[in-house]
Amino acid sequence: MADLPFPDAGKPNWANQTIWTGDNLDIMRGMNSESVDLIYLDPPFNSKHDYSAPIGSKAAGAAFKDTWGLDDVNLAWHGEIKHDNPGLYDLLNATRQVHGDSMMSYLIYMAIRITEMRRLLKLTGSIWLHCDPTASHYLKLLLDSVFGRKRFRNEIIWSYSGWNKRLKRHIERRHDVVLFYSKKEQMTFNYPTRPWASKDEYIKTRKQKVRIDDDGSEYVLSDGGSGQRVKRYLDDAMSYGIPLDDVWRIEKLNNSDTTERTGYPTQKPLALLRRIIAVGSNSGDTVLDPFCGCATACIAAQDLSRQWVGIDISPKAADLVQSRMQDELGLFYRGAHREDIPRRTDIGTVLKYNDAKNKRYLYGEQGGYCLGCEEHFPPRNLTIDHIIPRSRGGTDHISNLQLLCGACNSVKGDRPHEYLLACLTDKGFIKRRRAA
Repeated sequence: MADLPFPDAGKPNWANQTIWTGDNLDIMRGMNSESVDLIYLDPPFNSKHDYSAPIGSKAAGAAFKDTWGLDDVNLAWHGEIKHDNPGLYDLLNATRQVHGDSMMSYLIYMAIRITEMRRLLKLTGSIWLHCDPTASHYLKLLLDSVFGRKRFRNEIIWSYSGWNKRLKRHIERRHDVVLFYSKKEQMTFNYPTRPWASKDEYIKTRKQKVRIDDDGSEYVLSDGGSGQRVKRYLDDAMSYGIPLDDVWRIEKLNNSDTTERTGYPTQKPLALLRRIIAVGSNSGDTVLDPFCGCATACIAAQDLSRQWVGIDISPKAADLVQSRMQDELGLFYRGAHREDIPRRTDIGTVLKYNDAKNKRYLYGEQGGYCLGCEEHFPPRNLTIDHIIPRSRGGTDHISNLQLLCGACNSVKGDRPHEYLLACLTDKGFIKRRRAA
């Protein structure tokens, strides 16, 4: 079967300013590949706390728990990782030995979603994962496994002040971590700078002597390469700003902030999100926040003339993005609030999934073997099945179809293929496959 044309490859299959309510895994599986320029996520941290917004605040009603156990994840995801990424699977098991079920469950939840996020990123795209020291070192290993360790760019330290206490067992913790990875070597990157506070700061930092020109203008002599010194007027030299390092001092929101604070329990400041989006994207690019909460990333993207899309399990996010656009940006929200699962449009025209042509093609591709138990069968004993069900964002495209024997098809039912693999592996019917 010849490859079909993909006319919408790389194009979003949603409208700008869309907020989805639902499981971000199912929704992302229905989004077109390579359609997003930047992903920022501020997921649960495995902090072992439950959060809720105070009554009377803009975010009242928003709540989530951040305590994890094996009952909180679909263990079929573990089966999918076991077959597709043995290295990551071994990492999860090692984590379980050190931290128990809670950390492993959390990382399973994150791993299956980060894998999907990589598919959504354009080749020049980047991902910025916000976390704290609770799991940052494990999340970095997870990102190394999914994106490749050579795609790691920075571990950014977001530091902030607070009321320090004299603690008995550790020093006061005053920072979060943002892990920055690119999809490929070439990426969108705008080096961050800040304005020089004064001429004195510039002169002191650069250790340069200010000279006076014939017309009274101030200038300095800078390195022009090859040992040459070139004259640069001081105002021009300062216009480039001072390059920032990987420690960003940006204050957290406090209860007295009346312009920005919504009451959402883990709300981050707009200044932080503006800087991230400005560094990793350009005007008109598309930003995705799959854990958008109180929609800070969406508001920052809008303020910087980016397109954006957000996903959150709570419908409160849709209410907050409307009120915040009006209150903070003075704009009327013209986007959409959706609760459905999108249908991919980047896979071209497809045949009806149970078409005989599909079965003949799949039989040849699979060599007559069931893609579950791996036993060989004649064509009449194999059934066409969706790898990811349509109810979870799967499509009828040939890339999402497989042949299963009757027994495997019965076990799988309307669940994802990883559920079947987990069942067969745990019962010893198949062995772990090696990663390609």
